[in-house]
Amino acid sequence: MNTMLLEILKESRDRKWVQYGVVESIRKVDVKGNREELVVIGYQGERVYARKEDFIERSISSLNGFVSTTVPFIVKDIKDGVVSVSRIEALGKVAKQFVDSVKIGDRVKGTVTGVNDNGLVYVEVQGYPCLIPPEEWDFKRTQNLRELLSLGTVVEANVITIDNLEGSEEKIDYRIRLSRKSVIQEEMNSIWDNIEDHYQVGDFVSFKVTGQASGFNSYYCELSNGISLIGNLTTTLRNKHNDYLPPGTLCKGSIKFLDKNKKRGKITIQQVEANFANLLNQRSFGIF
Repeated sequence: MNTMLLEILKESRDRKWVQYGVVESIRKVDVKGNREELVVIGYQGERVYARKEDFIERSISSLNGFVSTTVPFIVKDIKDGVVSVSRIEALGKVAKQFVDSVKIGDRVKGTVTGVNDNGLVYVEVQGYPCLIPPEEWDFKRTQNLRELLSLGTVVEANVITIDNLEGSEEKIDYRIRLSRKSVIQEEMNSIWDNIEDHYQVGDFVSFKVTGQASGFNSYYCELSNGISLIGNLTTTLRNKHNDYLPPGTLCKGSIKFLDKNKKRGKITIQQVEANFANLLNQRSFGIF
């Protein structure tokens, strides 16, 4: 490490200044006979290092979601040119700065760094850890989100709560909750407000069945841009598929009705994608 940068880091250590770097990789190393994870952080063309216990407090199976994210750190020690740092110590100092920069309702962009078994999503925003509760991820509760959502995914979400935790046992001063669902809603509203730029009555479109709607022969049909219309099978398809289309079935049909003010519409389901049609026919004849 060059002499000038080393002097800067020494002063940073002595004054407890917060610095920022980009996580480059996660290394597994032997420390006194124990296998540990070491976070490698790029800083002004050089590298500094954080042990896992100095980087994150929550239990996490993989730190790979932090790769390429910008994180704050405080220098803990410098020995033989190797700089050891702590992200955990820095979070307390950057909390107020982060909270002062955002307010409820703001849209922020962050990186997914973890998902727990209950579907709680951890998102790193401007170097500060935030949360997306499972009910705020999507309108439909996603099963096994931990397996489906890749670490490192960049998401946009709206700030919905900012809780001051001072005086609690938490080591961070603020808990920031986000909503990805509200961003999806805003985008859907925008499409409906300009629906004529996207669809017209009579358009023949592709879509995916996402579930059964209330009423006889009614299905929720999600178009490619995410908006949902109510679909009805033709009499021929109802008889052919025994009045049942499972979620995930790919179909095609004609738009019959659109109401931009009430944000709703209807579609006639005229075709079922061949692979799904074959599977449904096999079930109808009792093969499965």
